Amino acid sequence: MIWSWVVLGDTLPWAELEKVYNSKLHNKDKGAGNKPARMIIAAMIIKHKMNLSDEETIRIIQENPYMQYMCGLSELTDQPIFDPSLFVTVRKRITDEEINEMTVRLLEEQRRRKAEAELHKDKSDDGNAGAKNDNGATKDESKKDIVEDDPFVKEFKDSKGRIHKGVLKMDATCANAEVRYPVDVDIIHDGCKVVDRYIHSICKALKIRDQHTSYKDSRRAYLVLVKMKKKGGELVRRTKSYMLSCLNKELKQIVELFVNHTGCKALLTNYEQHTLNATFDMYAQQQEMLANGTHTCANRIVSIFQPHIRPIVRGKAKAKVEFGAKIGVSIYKGYSFVDHHSWDAYNESSDLELHTRLFEQRFGCLPATILADKIYMNKANRDFLKANEIKTYSKPLGRPPKEPRPPEYYDNMAKAIGDRNEVECSFGTGKRIYRADNIRAKLPNTAECWTGMCYFVKNVMKFLRELCLCLFEKIDFCLHIITLGQKLQVKILYRSYALLLIQ
Repeated sequence: MIWSWVVLGDTLPWAELEKVYNSKLHNKDKGAGNKPARMIIAAMIIKHKMNLSDEETIRIIQENPYMQYMCGLSELTDQPIFDPSLFVTVRKRITDEEINEMTVRLLEEQRRRKAEAELHKDKSDDGNAGAKNDNGATKDESKKDIVEDDPFVKEFKDSKGRIHKGVLKMDATCANAEVRYPVDVDIIHDGCKVVDRYIHSICKALKIRDQHTSYKDSRRAYLVLVKMKKKGGELVRRTKSYMLSCLNKELKQIVELFVNHTGCKALLTNYEQHTLNATFDMYAQQQEMLANGTHTCANRIVSIFQPHIRPIVRGKAKAKVEFGAKIGVSIYKGYSFVDHHSWDAYNESSDLELHTRLFEQRFGCLPATILADKIYMNKANRDFLKANEIKTYSKPLGRPPKEPRPPEYYDNMAKAIGDRNEVECSFGTGKRIYRADNIRAKLPNTAECWTGMCYFVKNVMKFLRELCLCLFEKIDFCLHIITLGQKLQVKILYRSYALLLIQ
């Protein structure tokens, strides 16, 4: 991994990334100068690649000279590069739009480097330009035929003169937040505990007599329930009813404090006021569900500390319901773009037109082929694809035809199913390796940036792998001019050493 930090420090398009990051700043008009954009972006990459907290990230950069080199420092230092609290400010500043724009810059840099490598290879391989393969075609011709025969990526112009090229893949998933599984008695207990703490802190700040609350009674009933191995439904309902009555008393107490001592609400921080408001809403929801005998309600709060989180019904084998944000992701050439981030559940079929329009804005053309799940292939989306002359390979609506289709049709359908699996693989990699299923940011905008950075770092590692592939191709050509015996020995040794470095 040491080798990777140095290579990323030398090869990432820092100038382009800095332009995107600095577009959110206004240092020319007001405020002091900011930290270098390279330092901030590199620290974010290290944080999400190593799955570290904000404090641990700053500490490990202090101890690692290779990470300091990637951050743009000219000499080794044992001082922290910046305060860990700056990560929160950065997450509030960067949105998914900037993260996707930085991903576009990575893709453009990869294209540029690949074009330079191909040009260098063509110039160096003039002597072998006429070499033919077993079918009698030159290497360049055979490579060109492979691209042109692929019906998915073949470039074409539609009837309106618009260019279509590339394959766009899309799907949706849930970015789980780090919250405890929501149980009604746990949420009510949290509310009682929070309001009790706020009442005592206000009384202490006002220097008045401390008030007696119902928190101890609520906790006593809560502990009796949670310590039981088998919990009957009637006992759960009676416990919830009693705890809600205790919470109601505490809420009335804190409201009386606000009324009798004008302005004492300002003694609470913004976060505490936000949590208190969520506790009032949670109480109303729990009281309504208890009275109606139901377990669902509109905009249900599953955590008073993160009231923006909603249950997302996914129907997966591991967990039918997930708690976090639902994101719509599109993939082009292996790079992931988080185009839609929503805390409320929605039908992902509405994202198809959004993904297509954003693709056109980023790359100046429409996709030649769209590969998506069957939920995206409703009649409205099919009409949109037909109007824009975009190809797709999915099961058509209506009855099957009487006459059998040609074998090419079934081959393309099977290929589309296989290629579409890249989206599922991307979700698995993002969740298992880059922890996109454990979003630990507490605010809605910081959690959105956290999710986007998980997939951006995944794109950075994709860029690094493509770069390593280009290096291997250059070294293979250098080894080609060595004698056959020396070539074999050196090639085996080099590849073994390079694999060790990457690992």
